[in-house]
Amino acid sequence: MSAQPKTRKTPMNQYFTDVWAGIKTTYIGMRLTLRYFFSTPVTLRYPEARPLIPPAHRGIHALDETKCTLCHLCAKNCPVACISAEGMGRAKDALLLRYDVDYSRCLFCNICAEACPQQCVRLTEEFNFARGTREGCVLSLARPKTDEEIAQHQALLDQKEAERKARLAQKEADRKAKEQQQNP
Repeated sequence: MSAQPKTRKTPMNQYFTDVWAGIKTTYIGMRLTLRYFFSTPVTLRYPEARPLIPPAHRGIHALDETKCTLCHLCAKNCPVACISAEGMGRAKDALLLRYDVDYSRCLFCNICAEACPQQCVRLTEEFNFARGTREGCVLSLARPKTDEEIAQHQALLDQKEAERKARLAQKEADRKAKEQQQNP
């Protein structure tokens, strides 16, 4: 193979090459601009026109208080610990007093909803949660309870606990009576 000699461009040839390259790139850019100028706009007038939300979108949390059993699995499984829940009672007798989500830390990973055995936590399609301060990013999802509601629930819990203790005492008494009958 023989090496071919490199052809050197003269300054005049280089000038016209550069001018042609400038015209060509300007033409390509103007063609693209004109194509977008005469097409329909892609943007939405946001407050008036809402965007289409895909079905798998993960937005702000929603909570069904009536289903919550205060198992705290949502808070335990949250990778950034942005959920805090407080309440009285347990299982069916639970009264949710506070359920806060800190959106300044939330990843919208949906692990809290997947971990919930009662499916009371879910992520909605709502996405607009702009706030100006970090304190404003904490959203309380539980309905505020009155002192009367709390007192009534505490009385219900005390009554059920007394009934449970009475049943245990009755079982223990029955067990002792059965032992005495067997061993006179």
